[in-house]
Amino acid sequence: MTESASPLNRMTSALEQFYRGKRVFVTGHTGFKGSWLCEWLLSLGAEIAGYALDPQPHEILYSQLNLENRIARDHRGDLADHVRLASLVADFSPDIVLHLAAQPLVRLSYDIPRETFATNIMGTVHLLEAV
Repeated sequence: MTESASPLNRMTSALEQFYRGKRVFVTGHTGFKGSWLCEWLLSLGAEIAGYALDPQPHEILYSQLNLENRIARDHRGDLADHVRLASLVADFSPDIVLHLAAQPLVRLSYDIPRETFATNIMGTVHLLEAV
């Protein structure tokens, strides 16, 4: 089997064909997973709009990858601001929406369950309504 015909190369080629030129709206793009996702999508040729809070001080990957200057649109905001979120989604008119924004700290979620619910559940509802 030649290298170009390997399953990994075929999968990469299919992903490149699928994502090239697609407009992808990513929530949580400043976090660790969101930053890696944006890097991967950029390598596949996607156009990205991100919506997230500012990165936490310990989250340095976003800056290290210089994503602020490499993605098409870098929006900072809270999922609770459903009017702004809907406006940004409508303005970007994405082909694909990938939702990674969340309050991810499990221990903190025990201390602030109401805020965690508002962010993780209602934030998703706001995004679904925007789409």
